[in-house]
This record gives sequence, C-alpha cells and structure tokens, in this order.
Amino acid sequence: MKKSILSAVLAVPALGFNGAYAADPAVVAEPEPAEFVKICDVYGAGFFYIPGTETCLRIGGYVRYDIGFGENLGSDVDGDGLGDTYYKRARFSLQTDARSQTELGTLRAYAKINFDRDTNGSIWNYNSFGSPVGDNIYINDIYVELGGFRIGMTDSVFTTLTDYAGNVINDWLLGYGPFRTNQISYTYTGGNGFAATVALEQGAGSYTIDNYVPHVVFGGSYTQGWGKVSAVGAYDSVNEVWAGKARLDIKATDAISLFVMAGYKSDKNIQNYYGNWGGSWAVWGGGTAKVNDKTSLNLQVAYDDSKAFAAVANVSYAVVPGFYVTPEVVYTSKLDYITNGKGSLGGFIRFERNF
Repeated sequence: MKKSILSAVLAVPALGFNGAYAADPAVVAEPEPAEFVKICDVYGAGFFYIPGTETCLRIGGYVRYDIGFGENLGSDVDGDGLGDTYYKRARFSLQTDARSQTELGTLRAYAKINFDRDTNGSIWNYNSFGSPVGDNIYINDIYVELGGFRIGMTDSVFTTLTDYAGNVINDWLLGYGPFRTNQISYTYTGGNGFAATVALEQGAGSYTIDNYVPHVVFGGSYTQGWGKVSAVGAYDSVNEVWAGKARLDIKATDAISLFVMAGYKSDKNIQNYYGNWGGSWAVWGGGTAKVNDKTSLNLQVAYDDSKAFAAVANVSYAVVPGFYVTPEVVYTSKLDYITNGKGSLGGFIRFERNF
C-alpha cells in the first residue's frame, strides 16, 4: 500500500499537475471587436456603410393614404359600374439605394417596390385601368447605373428629363409622356450646368416594340441659378411617329418658382407612345409658392389641341417633419376618359409619412 501511494505522488509532477499550474487563471480568447455601422455622407443624408464593405446603402420609402371624391377623382366615372363613392388607396413604398465609387464612376443599384391596397376600382389604378382591384404589389423602379450609363426599368426619359410637370398630385390628367419602361440610357453631365441624355426604350402595353428596333429618346438641359431650360424628343418605332417637348423653369424669387412646358407630335391622328395628349400640341404651366417652412401652395393648368383642359391646385402642409397632409382640388373639361368629356370637379387629400 505504501509503495502504491508513493508511486502516485511521484507521478503528479510528471503529468504537470503541480501547485503552480493549478493557481494560474484560465486562458480566454479575446473577443472580436464590434463593427458598428458608420455614416456615409458622400451621397447625402440617410446613407450608411454596409459593414465590411465600401458600399453605401440607404433604405427609405413612405406610407401614404389617398382619398379622392367628386366626378373626376372618385368612382362615379360614367360606365365604371361602382356608383357614387370615394376612391381610396393605402400604399407602402420601399426604396433601396446602394452606391460605391469605382474607377469608372459611381456604381449604383436602385429599387422601389409599391404595395397598394385599393378599396374600390378607379381610373387612377395604374395597373388595372378602370377595373376594381384589391391588393397590388409591383416594381416601380429597378435599375443599375455605372457612371452615366443606366440599364433597367424606370420612368421614360421623355418624362423625367423635363421633370414631369407641376408639384401637384394629379399632374398627369392631361398626359405629358409615358412612365415605366425598360431602357438603356447614357447621360453626360458637364461642369457648367449642361447635361445630355440618349436612351433606347422598350415601351409598354400596346406600344411595346415587336421587333429589334427600339424607341429612341434624346434631349438635354441647362441649369443655372436663375432656373433651367430643357428639351427632349422621341421616336415611337411601333407607330413610326415622333414627339417633342420643351420646358422653362424660372426661380422668380427665393419663395416662388414658375414653369411652362409645351409638347408637339408629328401626327395627331395616330396614337403616340410619347405624345399622349390630344391633338398635335399641348401646353402646361404653373408654379409653387413657399409660404413658410411648413406650407407650400402649388398650381398647374394644362390645355391641348383637342380642347381638353385640366386645372389642379393644392396646399402641402408639413404637420411635423416627415409627415405631410396635402388637400387638392381638380377641375377637368373635355377629357374623354372622365365623365365622357364633360366638365367636372373633384377633390383629393393625401396623408404621407416619409422616411
């Protein structure tokens, strides 16, 4: 027994279990440093660096609720079968914008998806014109840019180059061009305020190209402290006709801005993808008056060769930063898709939370 105990005691040092080792603290691996999100102020407010990359990302969007009423903004348009009631739409719009710098310029990927809920059918439903719908999910924009090149789906250059129309909600009652279409475009931006764009577009609906000849859009703009002048032309390859627009924006004062825009198409008797107003020509005009930091007044009027007329006015009020309430009144006359072209009056109100 004594020999066994002695052998065990002598074996402990050989195994490394002595008093000095037993007293040492346990070795714990150092934690990895936390990688916090860093602000990226290169491209404006709201961007942050994706951890571990040099790419800046902005996630934004809005929640919106629209209410329309009256003969031209509700659901009592002749023939819609819905009777006299309100038009209502709830929308959630999600936008992502990723950008980074490369040796070829800024690389950008942008996407915007809308989630709509229409409580009743209306002529204002962008995807199901004139028919009742419920939930609706669709891609509004999705494209990639590198330097001045863009490829993807977004509003036509014929519409965007001249900055749409006025700062009213229902600015498109008298058409000034198409919206979503697949396209490839290039924009040159000079250092003196000059910019030029050329685009090849696919069209949409019955205006979608049916061969390898695309629609062609081209134009330019010149921006200075006093305002901006822009012009755009387009060739509709499906109908083999063309259309053009020119616009002048003037900053009358620090609080008042004005615009006037004119359009012309080559054949008033042929439906034109780009010149979607009535007759050969059309004009739009209006302005914005900033009353104070929270309130702006907006006005737009439009008239075309077919004697169609639309007048829209609203008040945009920021209740708190990021939350806007905009009541709007609309008068239309001789627009064929509204009450068979008769004169009509309607109202509209929008509640919108931007983020």
